[in-house]
Amino acid sequence: MRQVKNTKQTQLDRNWPRSRQQNLKVAVVHDSYLYLGGAERVLESMLELFPLADVYIPLIGQPYLDKLQQKHRVYTSPLNLILPPEKYVSWLKPLVLMYWAGLNLGKYDLVISSSHSFSAKSVKVNPPTKHLAYLHTSPRYLYREFNEMSWLKKAPFKWFFSGVLGWLRKKDFEAAQQVDVLIANSKTTQARIKRYYHRSSQVIHPPVHLPVNQPRRANRPSYYLFHSRLVKQKGAALVIKAFNQLSKPLVVIGTGPEEKYLRKMAGKNITFLGFVLDEQLAQVYLKAKALVYASIDEDLGLVPVEAMAHGVPVIAYNSGGVKETVVHNKTGLLFRQFSLKSLKKAVLKFEKRRWSAKNCHQQAQKFAEEKFQQQLLTVVLSLI
Repeated sequence: MRQVKNTKQTQLDRNWPRSRQQNLKVAVVHDSYLYLGGAERVLESMLELFPLADVYIPLIGQPYLDKLQQKHRVYTSPLNLILPPEKYVSWLKPLVLMYWAGLNLGKYDLVISSSHSFSAKSVKVNPPTKHLAYLHTSPRYLYREFNEMSWLKKAPFKWFFSGVLGWLRKKDFEAAQQVDVLIANSKTTQARIKRYYHRSSQVIHPPVHLPVNQPRRANRPSYYLFHSRLVKQKGAALVIKAFNQLSKPLVVIGTGPEEKYLRKMAGKNITFLGFVLDEQLAQVYLKAKALVYASIDEDLGLVPVEAMAHGVPVIAYNSGGVKETVVHNKTGLLFRQFSLKSLKKAVLKFEKRRWSAKNCHQQAQKFAEEKFQQQLLTVVLSLI
């Protein structure tokens, strides 16, 4: 039987034939791969678009390394020998910046960096090599946005670390000036690029794997859902405290350094599922009333889009990129204050009206992977 390619792959082959790729040396550089999050999904989509690319990731977990090495040459740093690197990841950021400074990728025709807190855009290239940087955000710990190391900016720590942070900001700024093209993952990140780097950028929203057909929803959804890495910035503690007081069922998906603390504070109405595979998520979304999302200063946030793709409305803190993904009063509710009172009020308001799974599904289509790849490819072809 003749094998038929899917429409997306056929279109990509037409615009980006393998014969042309073979004449182009490409390196894809990514900050770190210690967890599977939105940035890593972007990386996977980039590598689908550039299957012949070499990959540079200074810090990567062994399961992810094994997977990437099946198709690519993957280069890591000596820092990856620290066991386990994820335990010391925050303290390794200045060392990773030094690693970039010593890594020159001038032998490639095109370098694409995928960058957030580790500033992969700092990698060195020489003309005529072109460098396209996709920014998930500027490094949070260096600037104003909330992050897990915000305590560095408070007395007395800011007095001890001000010199180091100032030097890192200077290096980060200089790196942004050397890039040929800057791409932001959202209007929120685009504004940060303008504010911190004084440069213009183009917005290309990150890709979301969407169900082929509009998913069916349970007739009577039975619980609310929280899905995220369990770190302070994601607001899990606020959500759990609110649902403790509301006594409504909540299912929590995700792992992270806050997990033990969150499990201890959670009431009997709250269930933790830990890490859930993508293929199992559809069943979890099936019975969810809404996704509750309380991330602070979010860059974009792919989880709300994934929820809407499954017909699930979203109750989200009105901060950062979520304002670009959730349509207030149509695909969910945005609560304005990061407080128990504001979140609880939003949940009760949510329950007083009906929500359209079709509206949610249609909103998610704006973030389809095909759109991301075609937009990125258009920029690449204009650059080279």
